[in-house]
Amino acid sequence: MSVVPVQPGLSYAATGTRPEPMPVAGNGGGGAAGAATTAAAVEAAIVDPLMAALSEALATAATRQNGLAPLFADLQALLTRPGVPQTVRDAAQALMNLRLPADALNGATLQQAVTRSGVLLEAMLASGKLPAAMAGDNIKSMLQALRSALQSFLGIQSAPADLHAPPPLPPFRGSLPVAQQPVPASIVDTGLREAATRLLSQTDAAIARHVMLQIASLPASQQPSHPPDDHTQRFVFDIPLVTPQGTAVMQLQIEREVPQKRDQAAPVWTVRFAVDIEPLGAVRARVSQIGDKTSVTMVAEKPASAAALQEHIALLQIGLTRAHLEPGDLHCLTHDQTKVVAPQGQFVNRAS
Repeated sequence: MSVVPVQPGLSYAATGTRPEPMPVAGNGGGGAAGAATTAAAVEAAIVDPLMAALSEALATAATRQNGLAPLFADLQALLTRPGVPQTVRDAAQALMNLRLPADALNGATLQQAVTRSGVLLEAMLASGKLPAAMAGDNIKSMLQALRSALQSFLGIQSAPADLHAPPPLPPFRGSLPVAQQPVPASIVDTGLREAATRLLSQTDAAIARHVMLQIASLPASQQPSHPPDDHTQRFVFDIPLVTPQGTAVMQLQIEREVPQKRDQAAPVWTVRFAVDIEPLGAVRARVSQIGDKTSVTMVAEKPASAAALQEHIALLQIGLTRAHLEPGDLHCLTHDQTKVVAPQGQFVNRAS
């Protein structure tokens, strides 16, 4: 799949589409008015090809995307087999090593996972925040390395779409976070070549989803379609987790609402995430930092899980205090409750 390189946080045009400045009629094309008109014309000419390229990339990726969970399940099964080429084995193991233990999540490990997601790879390289020597230590680069190794082994460039695992909802900008459950391996009863072909298809699907994550993380002004009053900075990440049931994927969204007026309050920071790990089940959470207060709302699909989380709200309050954060509103609701009551600024059931 060929797509325009996506660089979150950076403006760019598709290769070969940047127009040359054109002279503006009137005043000999000079003066402040002429310069402003020229700049506006050039800007419009640059933005239009960019939006067209992004729209095409987004549409292509949306039809092919799938999650990391089925890929990691089959990679785990592949690594137990004899006869796997060493290049494929090394690439598969390197990707597996980027998973986080689900029972050891904290601020430091999540920060490392965000860096290693590859969503911000090009932007970090361009800004000098990531040394070039570390450019390969991320999910995006590892997926590309795995695809290359599989292509070399199979002698093909692409494989038919894998229909064994239904794809998760695509990560469009502004959508609620989507978790991925662990799934069983689908290559247990297949030969090595068939297994590798399926893995190539899954790798391409995971790369397509990664393209969507990067586009969803672009500034609002660079989105193919966005409301004109949307000034929120958003970043979206899929983070693979090691669980006793296999590899689950947590989706993490980080948002910053930028003040638009001088007298407006400080920026509102919001972190949303979704996980689906047994026995807890599917849980979404929203953590908002508004001024000095930190508010948390959790929504659990299982009523028993919601009740258990609500019983331990006091522990969350203690944890926030120990982290020198002032607790605000702390809630845990069931999925059914969100259809009836949605605290201001919290979750609503968009499906109903």
